[in-house]
Amino acid sequence: MSKPTYRIKDWSANFEKAQSRKCKKTYWVALSNRHDGKSYRRIMAHPRQAEVFAAWVLMVQIASRCEPRGLLIDDNEGLDADDMAFSTGLNKESFELALEVLCQKKIGWLERIEQ
Repeated sequence: MSKPTYRIKDWSANFEKAQSRKCKKTYWVALSNRHDGKSYRRIMAHPRQAEVFAAWVLMVQIASRCEPRGLLIDDNEGLDADDMAFSTGLNKESFELALEVLCQKKIGWLERIEQ
């Protein structure tokens, strides 16, 4: 059974900039500093907001190094919470929670896609 694949919604519009589009491999990612959007505010209303947001930032950083960027994938296989925990040091449970929360329709920062 294959793992689910997750994609950062609207990656190109939100995280790619002129400089990053020129790079085959990136070592940084542009991250918004806005704190007034509905999705962000919904995450901050979650009882475990710090875990969800920390996992989100790490997922964005991971996705910035994937091919294609924005897709949480490695060797043509989706990255799961265990994979992301291993590569970043954040615990698996935080990633599991974030995957659930960030895929919710009212937040919509992450999409589960069929490969």
